[in-house]
Amino acid sequence: MLNMEEAQNLICDFVKLKKRALETQSKEDVLACQKQKSLCMEKFEYIVRMRTGRYKSFANYEDLNQEGREALVKAMNSYDPIKGNFFAWAHNYIGTRVSRSANLHTTIRYPLKVAKAIPPHKETSMPVQIEERFCPDQQVEVSEIKEAIREALSSLTKEEQEVIALAYGFDGDKPLSINKICKQLNLSRSTCLKIISNALSIMKEDIKI
Repeated sequence: MLNMEEAQNLICDFVKLKKRALETQSKEDVLACQKQKSLCMEKFEYIVRMRTGRYKSFANYEDLNQEGREALVKAMNSYDPIKGNFFAWAHNYIGTRVSRSANLHTTIRYPLKVAKAIPPHKETSMPVQIEERFCPDQQVEVSEIKEAIREALSSLTKEEQEVIALAYGFDGDKPLSINKICKQLNLSRSTCLKIISNALSIMKEDIKI
């Protein structure tokens, strides 16, 4: 397994080779890029296995691994070193893709001919309602969303982080109005709105999955 520095160097080399191949379109550069891509896929396979490990009991476990590999390719192709560490970037892509596919697998589907053969009936008692707060799959997805937001916040300036945290209550506090934020940070209303708009634009790009 690669350490964080080795993984970062590996993906940065791929990014450079991909950029060069796109610019030159030479056969030599394209082959070098493809070779580096194959090496990255091989070395980063463990990230996929980390995200699919909890689903080993699923009948479509190998399908989930393939979903993870496809997400890994997308993560590699969309990664920009200035956005932070690749390890976290890839985990967001792969984890979200795998968990969504696993959730779909848990849905029970009946063939149409079977559904038609089952007559509708009236329940004589109130069905048990599932408490969604304790749904493991939902907790996993919520956790991944929070992690994606934290990663997006890290790409903002300190001032932008502070304004966004106050505006949306990311630190666990109650969200504040624009007027209260301006008063607390000694900002003009136009400056505050501009900071929020710019920060949200940056976060929107970073959270795309």
